Amino acid sequence: MNNIVYATPLAKQDEQFLHIEELIEAKRRMLLDKQKKLKFISKQNQFLDVVKDDYSKYYNYISNQKQEQIKALEILNSYIRDLTTSGKLTKHNIDDANFEQNKILREIKSIRKGLDSIMENSNTINTELDKKAAVKL
Repeated sequence: MNNIVYATPLAKQDEQFLHIEELIEAKRRMLLDKQKKLKFISKQNQFLDVVKDDYSKYYNYISNQKQEQIKALEILNSYIRDLTTSGKLTKHNIDDANFEQNKILREIKSIRKGLDSIMENSNTINTELDKKAAVKL
């Protein structure tokens, strides 16, 4: 007897069916892996959002403090200017007032420079965080 195996249409269909089942199983595993990765990434993004929110609150607090310092120094500067123009101070007092006024103006400039630096750093950090979040999606 010949041991010749003839491919029947039913055998070919079974083979195709098994191949399709293997593909479906491979796709299912791939989708599960992607789902796990997506959960991990979303947890990271939530953490980054919390960090970003905390940083924003801290930045706003520091920014408000610096702006309050500037306002207070501007009030002092205005007061000293009023004193020196009132004509009620001696020459020595006017010199002292001018010296203090210059110190105040330098301090205002220094605080504004620090505030600008904070704002620039904050914008840079926000931009980098936004880029990282976009890449992970």
